[in-house]
Amino acid sequence: MKRARRQQGKGAFDLIEAATHLLRTVPLATLATYYLGAVPFMLGLLYFWADMSRSPFAHQHLAEAALGLGALFLWMKFWQAVFARRMRAHLAGEPPPAMKLRRAANMLVTQTILQPLGLFFLPGALLPIIPFAWVYAVFQNVTALAEGDHSDATKLLKQSWQQAKLWPRQNWFMLAVMLAFTVCVFLNWATAGLMLPALIKMLFGVESVFSKSPYALLNTTFFAGMFSLTYLSVDPILKTIYALRCFYGESLQSGDDLKAELKPFGLASPKLAATLLILLAILSVSGANAESLIPTATPLAKQTIAPPELDRAINQTIHEQKYTWRMPREKMVEADANEGVLAKFLEKAGSLIRRCVRATIDWLEHWLRKFFDRQPKDSSGNGGSGYGWIMAAEVLLYALVAAALVALAIFLYRVWRGRQKKVAAVAEAILPVPDLADENVHADQLPEDGWTQLARELLERGEFRLAMRAFYLASLAHLAARNLISIARFKSNRDYERELRRRAHAFPNLLATFGDNLFDFERTWYGRHEANRDLVSQFATNVDKIKSAA
Repeated sequence: MKRARRQQGKGAFDLIEAATHLLRTVPLATLATYYLGAVPFMLGLLYFWADMSRSPFAHQHLAEAALGLGALFLWMKFWQAVFARRMRAHLAGEPPPAMKLRRAANMLVTQTILQPLGLFFLPGALLPIIPFAWVYAVFQNVTALAEGDHSDATKLLKQSWQQAKLWPRQNWFMLAVMLAFTVCVFLNWATAGLMLPALIKMLFGVESVFSKSPYALLNTTFFAGMFSLTYLSVDPILKTIYALRCFYGESLQSGDDLKAELKPFGLASPKLAATLLILLAILSVSGANAESLIPTATPLAKQTIAPPELDRAINQTIHEQKYTWRMPREKMVEADANEGVLAKFLEKAGSLIRRCVRATIDWLEHWLRKFFDRQPKDSSGNGGSGYGWIMAAEVLLYALVAAALVALAIFLYRVWRGRQKKVAAVAEAILPVPDLADENVHADQLPEDGWTQLARELLERGEFRLAMRAFYLASLAHLAARNLISIARFKSNRDYERELRRRAHAFPNLLATFGDNLFDFERTWYGRHEANRDLVSQFATNVDKIKSAA
């Protein structure tokens, strides 16, 4: 029965659970071998992506950058093979293999020959879908089975294909579950990335283009960064899963999984045998003198308990909490018959609050003692108990708590300083008058009243075209103050109109008036339509309608 279960393989969820547990219990040095190769490649990939998509001189160093990225790819695959080899050694209960120069060279040669083929075969296998699971498993097994004992890539490829054919249903279900998990991880990273600028602005007051408009983050570099973080989060689990599949697949012939399960008993058997021999020797010596050790003529002393003490013990026992709930409910004696209903309520509420506070303090004391008094249970020094992982998690937790406290202190300091500035009478600096003829002038350079005053001055001087632009910027400043639009240098007038349509559904007159003003402004400022006093006056009237409507 057990052999049949081994032939069928574990279920997909059992395999994922076993891989996750294994990844949590390995020493931190094993996990560091993975990120030693993956992090440099991901940083190089992000730099390559940003440089090639934005730099105007990218074509001049394209070959050198691609060559460097290829070298980082091979570096990553080499350390992933080292990571998988240490995982399999941990599964077999063996010490990690020594990384000698010849072994490292053989692993690097085989990974250099086989892994670049996956860049061509995996997309090709993804088109018909059906062979993708086997092809993907082959290249994952190339990483998991790299021993470094030889540099024969053909032999390693054959072994990988033999392991990839095992348990196809398990492979398909596992890939489907991990795909759904990868999508969830990507959405989590993307949400955190989109919220980060607003969070920095809220806590530290740092204004940026991304906090003004989160849509500015939605570019190819942002998505490449999120994919990189998702890969660094999910791929170690996948590498561990395929290391487990190869270990269980080879164990069908070698029985390494059974040897690993029996190894703890084999290590304990010499001590157990010595203990049994000592016990048998003691029993054999004591059996000869057993009759002399048993008293035959001495009667047991009669033990008596005084009745008052017995009554007190019985009364104390039956009043314990585990017995009192079975007793009939008794009518409570009121302490003061003249005490009012409000006083009774306040007294009971105070008692409840005191009990809650006491329970909270006890709970905090218990957890603090648990955190600070924890000692490692495995003192053998093999690092297999996962204590290093737990210690690192605790250090990270304390660092996060310290960072949160520092952020809270900075936030409270900024709030206090803001109140001090409001109380103190400080003269406002006179803002310079922007040059309206400059196309780089935006609505956030002056407040709404400043634009309106400037527009009326220009209207009086007869500069109708500049006055119309000042009135238009005044309307944008008013809408931004009402949070109906957000001012940004990269936005066009049509962007403001579309943003207003999304946010101002409740003001239909506002949308129509803003659209009329936008039409008159664009044909006057960008076109050849001449501005006059009547047109600017009508434009100013529409600006007043916008202010009253919003």
